[in-house]
Amino acid sequence: MSDQFTFTVTNNTDQAITELWASPDDEQWSQFTLGEEGIPPSETVTIAWAEYTNDSACEWYISAVFEDDSETDSAVFNFCDEPDIAIG
Repeated sequence: MSDQFTFTVTNNTDQAITELWASPDDEQWSQFTLGEEGIPPSETVTIAWAEYTNDSACEWYISAVFEDDSETDSAVFNFCDEPDIAIG
């Protein structure tokens, strides 16, 4: 069994998500590695957390950047309660 935690992201917008960022405090941000196409519109992808986050809090701020360089406001998600998030 793997110690790596995962979550899914569903893109409910009409643009590809090209960057996905996470922060435990809305100040220090880390970027998830996405594939070359990012997260296409209407698609759901599974993303793995880095191992160093295993003992972190459940709540993380998430922000997405789209193909036109616009971005979402950061929003808090509780990944212990709901490991599947939707953007858009």
